[in-house]
Amino acid sequence: MSLDLPSLRLLVADDHFLIRQFVRRSLLDAGFKHVDMANDGNEAIDFINSSFQTNLLYDALFLDWNMPTLSGIDVLAYVRSKPIYRSSAVVMFTAESEKANIMKAIKMGATSYILKPISPAEFSRKIREITEWLEERRVGKI
Repeated sequence: MSLDLPSLRLLVADDHFLIRQFVRRSLLDAGFKHVDMANDGNEAIDFINSSFQTNLLYDALFLDWNMPTLSGIDVLAYVRSKPIYRSSAVVMFTAESEKANIMKAIKMGATSYILKPISPAEFSRKIREITEWLEERRVGKI
């Protein structure tokens, strides 16, 4: 069984417009069709809360660590506090390359971690990894 990429819902939260556009374009090129964009952590939380009301949950969230008002790590903590989001992938992307920060994100429930600057090849590889992670959860292997 393979995932129907066009049916998956994704959220990208980053305060830098060009990075949001790069990630969005890469996701669309990979076959995803529904990609919401948030300018900061608060807007990401608004999208997540809206998903509860519409029952259209996000399958994957791409969060920048350093955003104004509310950081990506705070959004990660919020998402992982919601049992309904247990099987959603959360990808942190940031220039935070210290091993302690990477371990913190993983311990808090991040599925993957992408260091900036993001190369197209590395991002494509991460998309494949996330898709495989989601597929494993959808078919009940985990």
